[in-house]
Amino acid sequence: MKYGDDAFDTEMREPRYLPLGSSIAHLAERIRDATSSDEVADVLTELTASHDGVLGVLWSDLAHIRNDLADRHQDNPQRRACTAEVGLEEREASAAPDHQPRRRARRTRPGTPAALIAPYPSEEPMHDPTPDTSLGSFAAVLAGELPGTWTSAYHPDRGGLNVHHVLTDAVWDMNEVAEALAKHPVDHCAVLQRHDGTRLFVTAQPGHAEGYLIAALAPDDVPAEAFRGVREPDGLAVDADPFSAAEDVTVDLLPRYYVALTQVRDNADRLALPQADPQRVVMTWSDGSLVVDKPDRADIARALTDNGFTFDSARDVLVLSGDDTAHQAASARAAGARLDELGIGVVLRHPQARPALGTASVAPPTPTVAAPHRSR
Repeated sequence: MKYGDDAFDTEMREPRYLPLGSSIAHLAERIRDATSSDEVADVLTELTASHDGVLGVLWSDLAHIRNDLADRHQDNPQRRACTAEVGLEEREASAAPDHQPRRRARRTRPGTPAALIAPYPSEEPMHDPTPDTSLGSFAAVLAGELPGTWTSAYHPDRGGLNVHHVLTDAVWDMNEVAEALAKHPVDHCAVLQRHDGTRLFVTAQPGHAEGYLIAALAPDDVPAEAFRGVREPDGLAVDADPFSAAEDVTVDLLPRYYVALTQVRDNADRLALPQADPQRVVMTWSDGSLVVDKPDRADIARALTDNGFTFDSARDVLVLSGDDTAHQAASARAAGARLDELGIGVVLRHPQARPALGTASVAPPTPTVAAPHRSR
């Protein structure tokens, strides 16, 4: 520009800056035309310079726009009124909501009733922190805490009718649980089943007591005879805490159950074997002595000879003398006990009566018949 005084005349001109968009486009063109990495680095330095770079200018413009918007005091549920201008290095307080960030609009199907639209977590009413300890929930949580893979099936109340007898009849207990089931009908219950077939019965304690009764269910694929002589794995009463109940079941009930189950399975396998006719030893009285035919098994012969029987080679029999009847009786009992341990039965038999040699049976007398007479 030309001033009136030549002393102030200069070749310097007032700088002119391209618009922001043109500056970015110009820098992009320079990057495309660059032939070396140094030229590209120069352009990027100009772009990101902190004092007069394009990005710095852009950030400054956005900050001024933000302040202008904040000063308009427009109603916004997520903003507080701005009382002063915000500096470049400060964050506007109204830009941060008091509580929750703005949520996206909820997408629901057209015509969905408002009652079926789930509220946001912050809109849900406060719940009682006490866990749900109803029978169905208790059994479901218990199944997840026991070792192995368990499923839980809840059997609800059927109007006060005791229709759960099929389950209660299978409860494998002769103690507290059995007594409670005998005195009180079961309104509802739950059955937990493991992948190996183990089943647990769960029901509420009778009366107003808090907590539950848990017992094992007997296997239903073995004959009733297999349970003979096996102690029941009695159940237990637990508090309404599925976590402590799971520990009690794992440490207490399940070990007893598996011991009893093993015994029942062994009995069932033994009953399934073909049953041979029981072997017996027949002791026959002969002139005051007990006589036994020579057995084929050596262990049977040893059981007899160890308890007083002697071998008579002439008759090929074993004989227990009756010279001392008290000693004979004691020896016979001891031999019988030993044979019973071997699974051999003992039969005492008297000899059959035989007619004496060289005699014939006498014919019964013929009844006398009166001669007929003729009357005159």
